[in-house]
Amino acid sequence: MTDTHSKPRRAAAVPSSRFSRMASLTGLAGRVAGNLVTEGSKQWMQGRRPALSELLLSRKNLEQVADKLARMRGAAMKLGQLISMDSGALLPPELAAVLERLRDDAVIMPAAQLVGVLESNWGSDWDQRLAQFSFDPVAAASIGQVHKGRTHGGRELAIKIQYPGVRRSIDSDIDNVVSLLRLSGLLPRELDIDPLVAEAKQQLRLETDYLHEQQQLLAYDAALLGFRHYDALALPGVDTELSTEQILCMDFIEGVSLKQAAAEQPALKDHIPALLLELFFCELFQLHCVQTDPNPANYQYNLQQDRLVLLDFGAVRRFSIDFVLQYHHAICAATDRNQTELAQALETLGFFSQRHDAANRQVVLDIFMEATEPLRTPGAYDFGNSDLAQRIHQRGMAISSDPDAWHTPPADVLFLHRKMGGLFMLASQLGANVDVHVIFNRYRELS
Repeated sequence: MTDTHSKPRRAAAVPSSRFSRMASLTGLAGRVAGNLVTEGSKQWMQGRRPALSELLLSRKNLEQVADKLARMRGAAMKLGQLISMDSGALLPPELAAVLERLRDDAVIMPAAQLVGVLESNWGSDWDQRLAQFSFDPVAAASIGQVHKGRTHGGRELAIKIQYPGVRRSIDSDIDNVVSLLRLSGLLPRELDIDPLVAEAKQQLRLETDYLHEQQQLLAYDAALLGFRHYDALALPGVDTELSTEQILCMDFIEGVSLKQAAAEQPALKDHIPALLLELFFCELFQLHCVQTDPNPANYQYNLQQDRLVLLDFGAVRRFSIDFVLQYHHAICAATDRNQTELAQALETLGFFSQRHDAANRQVVLDIFMEATEPLRTPGAYDFGNSDLAQRIHQRGMAISSDPDAWHTPPADVLFLHRKMGGLFMLASQLGANVDVHVIFNRYRELS
């Protein structure tokens, strides 16, 4: 788990009622508008005529948006994270940078609010449930924060505690944030995120049910026994007696961030991405269930045991056999640069709309083939010096600005690409050299 002492965290009560959360965003919209008028007047007096987009993307506006989403936590913050990961290349760089900050910039609950959650789940004698409980969280994220504890039997626990009001405010929070970003101009009008918004709501309903996550963890661990590198992974066990819909009690596993692990043991900069990429191919093509959230905070490394620690299972997504077969067909065709086979597979997957796919079909095919470059490159692929992300971005800019000319891929594909893109990004950040070609070839024949 992340050590909170490495980065000071702010404490602020989570607005728990729908009204208070809506009012919080309404107030933010007012401040954004006020900042726009103030800054515009100032520049006008100085003889400049700034564009509206320049005023909207001022540092003050962006900082206030990020700060408000971080304080609200829950769906509002989660949507910011999803947008930054899935559509970062299409966002103004200033907004993308601010949303990026939300991945590890949660604000923690004050002690009084924390106790309220504990009492509502464990009763007024909640403190008798454990031999020890630390009020200082070891990690904080969009939906909850994690505390250390110890049972009377001596079991060390990581106790994930959900913020109050998060679950019942999912739909209204997400709708309000999207409206805010649209009205303020911070989210480009041509960017269609409706499918992502619908999936974010559904995914968050699952992620805010910690009993569901408990089941996912146990089932995922059992399925993962078929992974050939299972012994290189560490998954926490669950205390089923203490866990509730809002509190998930797992074994506490020591670990450091992936960047710190690679800094302390340089060989890990290649080993960790290689292990994660093979895990991804195994998840999809053999197990048919993938942990789809690529946030690096979902992984740590235990240097003493030399094992990769898997931490979050709320975003495990299951895929039908038919989907896996078609996606496998598509990725193999793209790797082989077989455009005809790729087009057929993507058509079956629902990539193209019969009404208006002609304008962008070729660009989509080019991007898909471009993205599989590491899979077809013999030998170690140098992620640190690759310009793959920039090339894909440039091809993406060729997509027609006509909204009727672009058909959003199905949700399953969006979540898969989010995961694969996140793994490529992590490999790039670590400066990894990985023989993805050899790894992928192990999964070219479906079992």
